[in-house]
Amino acid sequence: MKKILILLLVLLAFGFQGWAAGGTEAPTGPVTLRIMSPASDFTDEWIAAWNTANPNIQLIREEVNQAKWIADHLAGTPADIINVGAGADIPYFARRNLLLDLTKYFSGSSKIGPDIDKEGSGSYFFENKWYGLPKDYNNVTAITYNKEMFTKAGIPFPSQTVPMTYDEFYALAKKLSQPAKGIFGTEIHGNWSTFIASDMAYMLGKTLHVENQSKMNGDPVVRNIWKYFLRLRKDNISSNLTNTLSGWAGSAFQSDNIAMVQLGYWYGASCAAIPGFDQKYGWAPAPVMVKGGTRVTNSLGATGFVISAKTKYPDQAFKVFEWYMADKPGIERAETGWGIPPLKSLQSKLPYGNAFDKARKDIALEEVKYMRPPQTSWYTRNEVYLNNWKEAEREYLSGKLTEDGAIDMFYKSMNEALALGKQEVGE
Repeated sequence: MKKILILLLVLLAFGFQGWAAGGTEAPTGPVTLRIMSPASDFTDEWIAAWNTANPNIQLIREEVNQAKWIADHLAGTPADIINVGAGADIPYFARRNLLLDLTKYFSGSSKIGPDIDKEGSGSYFFENKWYGLPKDYNNVTAITYNKEMFTKAGIPFPSQTVPMTYDEFYALAKKLSQPAKGIFGTEIHGNWSTFIASDMAYMLGKTLHVENQSKMNGDPVVRNIWKYFLRLRKDNISSNLTNTLSGWAGSAFQSDNIAMVQLGYWYGASCAAIPGFDQKYGWAPAPVMVKGGTRVTNSLGATGFVISAKTKYPDQAFKVFEWYMADKPGIERAETGWGIPPLKSLQSKLPYGNAFDKARKDIALEEVKYMRPPQTSWYTRNEVYLNNWKEAEREYLSGKLTEDGAIDMFYKSMNEALALGKQEVGE
């Protein structure tokens, strides 16, 4: 599947967009729009409600398949509205001419234009153009912690308003770790090390890449950022090859195997399923690099929606997009508390009925002031960072590489991927 996707992207970059005419058509009757999205993000109930109320614009949903999306784009028949798993990939897709520029649509919409939370939605804004919006966003580096573990260890609860430094977070996590008992101070979820590294670099005035995002930054300060994640595992503060965890970071936290996680506002809705959650768990802001220094967090770009550059019905597609973001679906999503709405007028609908929900909302809306798009290159996909990092990390933890050797291996793999990306876009 990956080889097919790469081939399609190479064809796309070298001018094969011409295989299909694309553009708009004046509809002579009812039109059908294809929504490429999981049902959890664009429910059957919403589709049925829309189709009943709008007989001239009917919706059908298909599962997300990016290889199919790109192949259909080349053939001139792509899905009209597409779910993007992470807005951090927007520059990647925009550079490959897959996305419709929605800037004029946004400015002409009374529901969206003046209401966008520009900081929280910033990953969908690239090179002065809007390409979509997150369905909701999340301050991913904010801390959720287990109060019972802190109390048992005789450690005071963290401040809810003043960020600790990452050095303090590391030391705190180390004190809370009991690897022999399967308890860790913290755990990095999935590929979030890339996004946390991005925040750290911003706060130190650094970039993760150089040469117009075509190479990894070899600055010793930036290399030390990546080493932080190796040390978490080597020091048994997070799981490793010897001391493992079952399940993902969030489930392990709720099973009392992790003391602190950086999962942000979104994770609070999951915690609500645990009896006594509002007394058991607390919140703290995202850490900083220097005490009292620059604050930065991000949202991974957040899952959201875009419109295909080759939709034949852009006006109708935007009408659906606007409804999804600003009307019934947007309101219902806000009320569940699974993420911060991209429209400011809906943020008042977030749950705020107990100390737990008040804390997570207050922290999230404070931290959006410091939100910046993740430093991922438009030459490659987010998953490439994860795969290459995990390979280098595994070699380090097995004793085959030093810290610097692991960073060298990671950088070599990434620089090769970035070079391939340059070829894809014809540079």
